[in-house]
Amino acid sequence: MTTEQRALHLAKSSESFAEYLGEFSANDLIDWVTHELGHPEALDDFQQVGDILTKPLPPKHLLHIISGNTPHAGLQSLLRGLLIGAKNTIKLPSVGAERRADRASILPEIHAFHKTLPSQLQQLCDFTYELSDDLLASADTIIAIGSDTSISAIHARLNAGQRFIPHGHKISFALIDQPSLKNAQLAAVDASLFDQQGCLSPHAIYVKRDAEKFAPMLAKAMASYASRDPRSKITISESGAIRNLRETVRYQAALDPENYQLHESEGNTDWTVIYENDSTLRPSPQNRTIYVRPWPSDLAELGNETKFLSTIALSPLPALLKEVENLTAPRICQLGKAQQPHLFWHHDGFAALASLVTWQDIHL
Repeated sequence: MTTEQRALHLAKSSESFAEYLGEFSANDLIDWVTHELGHPEALDDFQQVGDILTKPLPPKHLLHIISGNTPHAGLQSLLRGLLIGAKNTIKLPSVGAERRADRASILPEIHAFHKTLPSQLQQLCDFTYELSDDLLASADTIIAIGSDTSISAIHARLNAGQRFIPHGHKISFALIDQPSLKNAQLAAVDASLFDQQGCLSPHAIYVKRDAEKFAPMLAKAMASYASRDPRSKITISESGAIRNLRETVRYQAALDPENYQLHESEGNTDWTVIYENDSTLRPSPQNRTIYVRPWPSDLAELGNETKFLSTIALSPLPALLKEVENLTAPRICQLGKAQQPHLFWHHDGFAALASLVTWQDIHL
């Protein structure tokens, strides 16, 4: 199957999964190949560059080890592997129970996407729930998505000849110039969509001026969003983490109301907005729990989490670019678009297609 044929099939199959993959055509996929690999037919035949012929070679066995928080990264990773024509094994998250029915409920979107593919592409996909030594050893390229602890454990089991592309702990935030109804609505979208589970989800909204005034505005926008699109069911442990944080902030706000605010959904943990007069970037418990913080005059005040930046959402984007340029985040976008990366985006700074291939040259 040629690159063009794969692109046609993948664009068609992806139409029902635009929520996770975005909207694109077969031509967009070909443009992507051209952008990263230099020619629309680079994968199909040798192309002449100067006095050599060169061709990218897909991995013989590409192993995707994916996490269970959202289907986004797993679907995007599989799409890339199929587009370049690799043989793919998708290691899905294991669950405590061993019953097949329980396992099938984990990331069903990936199974559904696989079923829409033509047989030739389906045959390029295998699924597993176990990460055996033999499976790891058989892969020449491994993409791992998960916690830093999990990724370190996987990395330790690989040999020097295997290509390893890790996607570990990441954190995102937004920066706005001042409180406004529009900024509150856009921030609520970014903080609520997909229940804040992915690495693109902001954990804090920074405000250059009057941050304390933005928290109640954001709370109203979060409540409005939740009324239209309720949060998914969460575990007792996840709910407990939110309640514990709320109680801590409630106590702080009672002692120091000028520097702390708590805004929360009534009777449940559906959404939470916390204002802290502290610029330190910290992870939230997710599940629509968002901090509002003042923007610091010194970026060092943001703290060590800036080492793990994924996305920075800005409003207005052009005017605030200078504020964040020294943070070297892999992705900067408009507020309200944090969860909608472009097809060509470089996940954690990696070239999505070029990082997977090796090259064969013929010197003329």
